[in-house]
Amino acid sequence: MSDAPQDKVTVLSAEALAQLKSFPLHGDERLQNKLLWKSPNGDTIVGLIQMAPGARDVGHNHPSATQHTWVIDGTVSIGGVEATAGSYAFVPPGVDHETIAGDEPVTMFYLYQPFAPEHDHDHDH
Repeated sequence: MSDAPQDKVTVLSAEALAQLKSFPLHGDERLQNKLLWKSPNGDTIVGLIQMAPGARDVGHNHPSATQHTWVIDGTVSIGGVEATAGSYAFVPPGVDHETIAGDEPVTMFYLYQPFAPEHDHDHDH
């Protein structure tokens, strides 16, 4: 998907998403990552993570990037805080966080983005 044309809208059907290849996150088969989009320079990443019941993404941090996560299905603990389907979690740069799936499979949509101290736009106006 990261090779999608940059000059038009791209829509992936549910069937196309289901057929996208996933790979183990951190080498753990119980944590599957589907890369949906990556910026041309590779620093911003968008994807889906699927966790088996009870799976654990060990504690870590992203020293210079933010992580935005939307829980699509299941219940998960992110940084010690429970998030259920429909929840959103924001992890600031440098904050340690561990992600632990509950008793059912979990699907999360995420955006990993390098931290920029200044923005090009003022979104308050």
